[in-house]
Amino acid sequence: MKHIASAIYFSFGFLFYFLQCFGGIYAPPFMSFIIFLFFCAGFAYFLSAIRSSKQSGE
Repeated sequence: MKHIASAIYFSFGFLFYFLQCFGGIYAPPFMSFIIFLFFCAGFAYFLSAIRSSKQSGE
């Protein structure tokens, strides 16, 4: 399940990243920090999923 959460966080990060310059929409100044947090959360869940799969022997 952690790999699904990781994919969701990455997809929201990319969505917010691509919407920054979309058709006259101007992102607030802290938007890049929010995008960074989404990518960090996705990466953390991805590493956690890899670690738990290695421990269970899958």
